[in-house]
Amino acid sequence: MPEPLDPEALQRRLATLQAEHPELDPLAALVLLAIRHSSVAGDSGVSTALVSRRLGLEHALVRRAAAELESDGWVTATPVGGASPALRLILATTC
Repeated sequence: MPEPLDPEALQRRLATLQAEHPELDPLAALVLLAIRHSSVAGDSGVSTALVSRRLGLEHALVRRAAAELESDGWVTATPVGGASPALRLILATTC
């Protein structure tokens, strides 16, 4: 897993992303940044549970943002499997 973004870098990236894509909900934009940062090393994606822990957000909020990102074509989401409610999020090729 990549090093965590420092808060100032995260704020800059979030502001840039929201300026480029004002249609994105702020929470969805934050989750998208976390997915991008977590997926730097490969194409295997990241689980919503991990994103939830890294951002300190309720898992349900991350899943809701993930559903929005998927419906808008930013990510694809697949169940992690088992009894877990987590989803594996993979960036769309256009991101």
